[in-house]
Amino acid sequence: MPSLENIVQVAEALEKSPVIVMRDRCVAVRNRNATCRTCASSCPEGAIDVGLNEVKLEAGKCIACGICVSACPTEALVAVQPTEGGLREASLNSVKRNDGCAIVACARIAAKRQADPARYAEVPCLSFVDEALIIELASKGAERLLLVDGNCTTCKHQRCIDALEGSLRLAAGLLEAHGSSAVVDRVTGFPDALRVEDAQGLHGSTRRGFFSDAVGAAKETAMTAARTTLENELGYKIDEASIGDRLRVTEKGTLPQLRMPRHEAVLNALDAIGLPQEGAIESRLFGSVSIDVEKCNSCGMCAVFCPTGALARDDAEKASDPLRYLEFSAADCVQCGLCEDVCWKEALTLSRIVDASELYDFEPRTFKLRAPKKKSFTR
Repeated sequence: MPSLENIVQVAEALEKSPVIVMRDRCVAVRNRNATCRTCASSCPEGAIDVGLNEVKLEAGKCIACGICVSACPTEALVAVQPTEGGLREASLNSVKRNDGCAIVACARIAAKRQADPARYAEVPCLSFVDEALIIELASKGAERLLLVDGNCTTCKHQRCIDALEGSLRLAAGLLEAHGSSAVVDRVTGFPDALRVEDAQGLHGSTRRGFFSDAVGAAKETAMTAARTTLENELGYKIDEASIGDRLRVTEKGTLPQLRMPRHEAVLNALDAIGLPQEGAIESRLFGSVSIDVEKCNSCGMCAVFCPTGALARDDAEKASDPLRYLEFSAADCVQCGLCEDVCWKEALTLSRIVDASELYDFEPRTFKLRAPKKKSFTR
């Protein structure tokens, strides 16, 4: 059993750091030429600063809205309040408790203690609800997602609503493309079925479990599990090596590549819902790459720096010099934009419009590259 002192320390750490930054996952840390500033540009409070191989979060400014966590393409930001796993578990529990309806409420309306807390998930702001969560709930049998919030116009999170609306729009497009009939509704009050007379007592019981919940959350956050997982993936201890040592080119000829658990979970969830209809899908979760082979000089830097291996040398051609083929897998692309940034010939273009069939194509798309022109010297 943890001591009371340890529990209090964990609670204080959670309070001070609503979001944990996993620096080695950030493309701007991995390559200073990266133009990705998605987290900083999405933060409504200006709490994030990115530059010079560094990403910093000013905890005092952070309002724990969760927008940066959803926006980061490489999952470099990990939410602590609530954790991703905790929110997923509470949301899935609400699906079971409410006959196929997932219910998520913002903290402001939950604080009124009008409803049974065991039947809904609570978030600081509904902007925590992104397309990844919506799609997973739909794949687990949720026919409806009910988002309950209060009067946003007087809330400190009011600037987060645009982000929520964007997530809902993108989720709707993905669900429609995969033939899902799940719907998302926003309401300003709990359904009558959730209202109970002794809600105050129920909430009191829940709050008394805060410290034990805090310990469970700490184990689930990047302070422990995510950090260890990242170090195992990269093959080094983050605190024991400089950034230059940590991000050296591997034997494969690339920078250390990363698994994207949330990205994989979304793909599995979409697959569980059903194969997509033909046509284009707009998404920030996946990307599509095109290469102008007339401009490309076959340097292969895009494959070297791609954090997921979505762009890679053809297995049969890896030893070729100059590079003759590149392979691209849309299912592995997280739309970080680093391939575009490192292409000094400006031959590569990244798009958020993806062909639905390409997401599930086991064969990667192949680009046949032109050999660079040999320089001729004349007198």
